[in-house]
Amino acid sequence: MIYRSLALVSMATFYIIYFVKLFLQKKRGISVYKLAQNEKKSKKNITEILLKIVSFLLPGLELVSIVIGRSYLPIMGKVIGVYFAFFADLLFLNAVISMKDSWRVGVAEDEKDRKLITSGIYKFSRNPAFLAFDLLYIGIVLMYCNIPLIICTLAALVIFHLQILSEEKFLKETLKEEYADYQKKVGRYLGYGKPSFLSVRMYAYFILFIWCVLYIITLLLYAGPLLSWIWIWVLIGAFAFLRFIMLKFAIDKDKRLRIPKFIKVIYYVLFAFSLTVFAIVEFNVFKAMNAEPEKNLDYVIVLGAGVNGTVPSKPLAKRIEEAYYYMSDNPDTLLIASGGKGPYESISEAECIKNELVRLGIDESRIILEDKSTSTIENLKFSKEIINDESKKVGIITNSFHEYRAGLIAKEAGYEKVYSVPAVTLFPVGIHYMLREFFGVVRLWMEYGRVIL
Repeated sequence: MIYRSLALVSMATFYIIYFVKLFLQKKRGISVYKLAQNEKKSKKNITEILLKIVSFLLPGLELVSIVIGRSYLPIMGKVIGVYFAFFADLLFLNAVISMKDSWRVGVAEDEKDRKLITSGIYKFSRNPAFLAFDLLYIGIVLMYCNIPLIICTLAALVIFHLQILSEEKFLKETLKEEYADYQKKVGRYLGYGKPSFLSVRMYAYFILFIWCVLYIITLLLYAGPLLSWIWIWVLIGAFAFLRFIMLKFAIDKDKRLRIPKFIKVIYYVLFAFSLTVFAIVEFNVFKAMNAEPEKNLDYVIVLGAGVNGTVPSKPLAKRIEEAYYYMSDNPDTLLIASGGKGPYESISEAECIKNELVRLGIDESRIILEDKSTSTIENLKFSKEIINDESKKVGIITNSFHEYRAGLIAKEAGYEKVYSVPAVTLFPVGIHYMLREFFGVVRLWMEYGRVIL
């Protein structure tokens, strides 16, 4: 329901801005393409006809898809679709605000008043309005994915591109060197200055900054402000924005922000080192997330997580669900439900795990309680004391993002034969947990005084 509401809001906002644009366009000038048709006195071509068809057909198809349709993509597809749609709204609004004498690139009806608009968003895109349309359409496809909508959207993107080519041809013929020079400086859809390693990095940091802003909002909506480590996204976003500004200054050859060379060298060395370590850790996290569970283990340990009164939290519910499937498929395996009672919990996490598994049909005699632990380290340490046999094969059931670190802790605790039995990671919050795992692994290294992989 939330995605249906967000899709409708983003779509309504976009077309409200569009009608405002039409009103301003009528007051301040006429469209570039209409002007081109008037000057050449030519008949409507096939591109213009197709453009009008998709302009009426696609919004209607989108509306039907949103109101009565359903999406077959996973939740992250929907979230990214929301990001695309609302970024399209902001981009379109920016294009309208940047407009001065007329719509888009500022070709006025009176030839003597014609001039190019290159300020605002037009510094970064020659066609921000068309780009906004593209992003909106792609966003709605991601939220409500179906074959007719995909086909119509792809057709619209192609037609828009043909329309842009036609308009740019006219503008180049009309404004000659002025427009040709503008083309060299600004990309058709996105671009600032000549394509270079600097500009690519600048765009990457800008996208990262936008992602952080949108993702922080997503985390607040899904998990609330008490989510641990949420502040890390604020730091990453601030860092990305600072780097974006610094690279823009470098592209503009603006000397107001000059960094000594030795500081740059230190920064790049530290950045390269940190990025390499991060990539290695996250590769292992991802690998453990997708591990194939070993069959017929002697024991599986379900690591505890939050309990709301007597009801398991969503992460714990997924662990219990995975435990149920594993225990059903492996009838000789014993299960240790591990986790003590927190300050806001009516029962221990271990008891909650046991109650839910018994309710689902797992024989109570196969479940062993460990209800004293307060951390992952204690979960595994106390469970090992219960097993008391290093030859036994033991699986760890926890949310998949946590499997790698739990495995490292188990090896340090003395487990000889330990295996991953990953439960589902809930997205989109799972991306945050995956990032947080990097710092958890680094903290382990600091605690044990060495790097363990």
